[in-house]
Amino acid sequence: MKRFISIALISIMILSALAFTACGGGGSGSSDADLSDSKYVGTWKAQSVNVGDDSEELEDKYLLIINADGTGTMTGDDGLNEFTWTPIDGGFKTKGDMKVTFKDDGDNIKARIFIVDLVFVKQ
Repeated sequence: MKRFISIALISIMILSALAFTACGGGGSGSSDADLSDSKYVGTWKAQSVNVGDDSEELEDKYLLIINADGTGTMTGDDGLNEFTWTPIDGGFKTKGDMKVTFKDDGDNIKARIFIVDLVFVKQ
């Protein structure tokens, strides 16, 4: 029970951190971007939160939508967060309402915040 409560609190902190990592500009799009060939374009669902050897499944309410024009949104408990994204070696990074680096993990993508991994699977 303690493990579940700890992981639940950590997942809430992560999602809150995503919402509060606002960057001073943007979120309004990257105009000329054409990222339609990127494997990251699409809808991703937050599947689990991992802390060390502990893992906990997450509910379906956390969705990450990556658009081919370089924009995206994340929906969750705190509402809708808009961002722009740029591919990097081995993943992509976002800026705007949500500033996070996502790493490619084969079929999944991971956002690492401190020692916590938030794992997303493509829908």
